[in-house]
Amino acid sequence: MIPFITNLLEKYNPYLQPFYLLIAWGLFFVLIWTLITAIIDINKRSQKMHQIPCTNCQYFTSNFYLKCPVNPSTANTELAINCRDFQKKQDY
Repeated sequence: MIPFITNLLEKYNPYLQPFYLLIAWGLFFVLIWTLITAIIDINKRSQKMHQIPCTNCQYFTSNFYLKCPVNPSTANTELAINCRDFQKKQDY
């Protein structure tokens, strides 16, 4: 069965070469499109993460085990973007 397929491909190879070219360019454009969409998604995600105000809050402790004693379950997550307990750090 395999020799039959290889003989068939060798026989019709000049006619199939344009299709190989189209397939190669198609795969190239899919790769480029995937990279562009990944960069756009990363950019959107980073903008969302920069809206989290926890590090500028006076209740934020920077402790790995207890980041925020007021809202420990939502500290440094997207749920903390509109935290009602947020108070800006006081500069002494």
